[in-house]
Amino acid sequence: MKSTTPGLVRASGGAAALVWLAIALLHRDAWPAAGFVVLGVTLGVALALRPVSAVVPRVLLALPHAAFVAASALVAAGVSWWVMHGILRAEPLSIDAAVYLQQARALAHGHFGMPAPLPAQAFADRFLLEGPDGRLYGIFPPGWPLAIAPFVWIGQPMLVGPAVAALLVVAQASLGRAMGLAAGDEDAGELATRVSLLLSLPSFARAFETADLLSHAFVGVLVAFALAGTIRLSLESGTRSRTRTAVLVGACVGWTVAARLLDGLVLAAAVAGVLAWRRAGRRALAQAALGGAPFLLLLLLEQHTATGAWASPTQTLYFQRSDWPPTCHRLGFGPDVGCTVEHPGPVARLGGDGYDVHDGLRVVRERAGSLGEELLGFAPMALLAFAPLVVAASATDAVAVAFVLALTLAYGLFYYGNALFIGARHLFPAAPLLWLLVARGAARVPHRARSGWLDARHARGAAVLVVLAVVGFASRAPWRQRSAEAADFQSSRSDLRRSLFVHGIDRGILKSKDFASVAAAFDPWADGEQRLFVLEDGSGLVELRRAHPDFPVFLSLPEDQLGRLYLTRPPPGVLVELERSWPTFVRPSGLASRLATQEGASGGTVLLVSHAAPGASLVVPFEVAVPGDYELHVDAYAGPEGGDYALELDGAPLPDLAGYAPVVTPLHGEPTHRTLDAGRHVLVARCTGRHPASQGYDARLDALVGAPAEN
Repeated sequence: MKSTTPGLVRASGGAAALVWLAIALLHRDAWPAAGFVVLGVTLGVALALRPVSAVVPRVLLALPHAAFVAASALVAAGVSWWVMHGILRAEPLSIDAAVYLQQARALAHGHFGMPAPLPAQAFADRFLLEGPDGRLYGIFPPGWPLAIAPFVWIGQPMLVGPAVAALLVVAQASLGRAMGLAAGDEDAGELATRVSLLLSLPSFARAFETADLLSHAFVGVLVAFALAGTIRLSLESGTRSRTRTAVLVGACVGWTVAARLLDGLVLAAAVAGVLAWRRAGRRALAQAALGGAPFLLLLLLEQHTATGAWASPTQTLYFQRSDWPPTCHRLGFGPDVGCTVEHPGPVARLGGDGYDVHDGLRVVRERAGSLGEELLGFAPMALLAFAPLVVAASATDAVAVAFVLALTLAYGLFYYGNALFIGARHLFPAAPLLWLLVARGAARVPHRARSGWLDARHARGAAVLVVLAVVGFASRAPWRQRSAEAADFQSSRSDLRRSLFVHGIDRGILKSKDFASVAAAFDPWADGEQRLFVLEDGSGLVELRRAHPDFPVFLSLPEDQLGRLYLTRPPPGVLVELERSWPTFVRPSGLASRLATQEGASGGTVLLVSHAAPGASLVVPFEVAVPGDYELHVDAYAGPEGGDYALELDGAPLPDLAGYAPVVTPLHGEPTHRTLDAGRHVLVARCTGRHPASQGYDARLDALVGAPAEN
């Protein structure tokens, strides 16, 4: 894919370098003095010791291609395995990874959702959504869980991380070879490919992205394979090989869309642009579409099953139930962007005018500024990625640069900033391209045509030595700091399934304060209703104990230890902590709901209803363990911002809630006689107005309480 307009490509390379300088490097933290010292010393040594530098390319090219790639893949998988077992203690680091594991378990059993034991509200958790069929659905697209499912079948789901680490090496090597072939520089391209693999191995981000069951590294694999196939498609002439390549490219793009929607759209645009530019023809586009169709269908089926609508993404519906404003998680700009419950800190930084272009540029700078350090240790080294465009006018490299910039700028549409431990993880799918571009910049460094000082072997060897030395030295800092932070973060956590196994317990209720550990442990297919993992949130989960009165109750302690809770059986009655339905089960309409602390409340928390107006309503489904006749009332709290609410239980009215008081005051509703069956019931709170002195329409709902009715 040689450029026919080298001047234009060189100009675009210079412009791209300036853009990257502006969004990633124009802050003082990007220019560590130690990195420049190592750069200067290594450069001087490499230039002075010509015999040593000149032999470097020969040494790196000594092994056959397959052997070099295989060795790099084994190292990458080994590092990922060590992080997963040694630092993360073989359990997910993030709630996202734990929910991905839940979704993979569901797919491994032929379904998108998971059945919830009785009472269902005990199993509400972050990033879980009750679907129209009563099952629990993770909110993430199904593409990555699909990749985890085979590892669930063999009982080793965490092994998917090291496997992806190895695949990432293979995909990067495939892309490197394709780029070298298209650019007509196979020798320099092979050297660059091998250097890029060496650059990737010490990356802290690479190791942790593959160890934590997150989708970004897997998408990086798909991106690299898709672009490699797209480049090869423009070079192949055989009908059969072109058909095979086009279908595989489409499958990679479709799987990317089904795993990470925004990444998939950027990749689809890149692939379609290259195919159109190279005039691949309608046949190739149709074959690519055919390859991607099964994964797009999987995405639509999952959305329809979980939400009841083909075009309603699970994340959109989840944030409509769990956060405010209802559109807070959408991509783009506006005053309605920014989730005040999920991300209160980042939203506070937006000011009163919401998420605007200025905020988007700040988010891009934060992410891109972290990317260079996390991938290369020394962020300024990323500028070398633009050298192939400026020096060699390589159109192939322009495609890779365009993808890196497009993904970086596209994520400026997502208001949330950097993530825990790995700040630029949203941009990690571009990592194979960035490593390759930096390596190609070193391999295509300007040199003298004749033999002698600074000839091709000397110049390339010196550049490669400098890049490898600086990256190897600088990568020590993020490893030293962030691996210690991650180890400290994991030290107080436990793998709940492993805890029960170690202590020989196969029946009981295990409580934990760690919502990620609870999500990772939940497996209704393996446990049925014999082992139940729930959040210890202070509410007592009395209905769960009533449903299983003979079960022992345990409390998870750090490092897989257990505490035994010697609890007596709960007395007859009903106690439904209404906040336990949030966020998985609640259905708000025209208002927001969330968990809030409340002194004096049972469990210390309430379901806070806010941003309401007359006519707005909240549906709170719950399940009762023991049927019977009860005298029911709703406990709540009145306050200066309280509103008036009409309450209904299963369609029949309960006494109204008058939520205003000059100071926060507990409310106990008038008891109402009701007969309740075991199973699902629905409480509805509908805003009807407010006291003239009230400053709002809020409600603080604590619990539905019932005592056995006297005959």
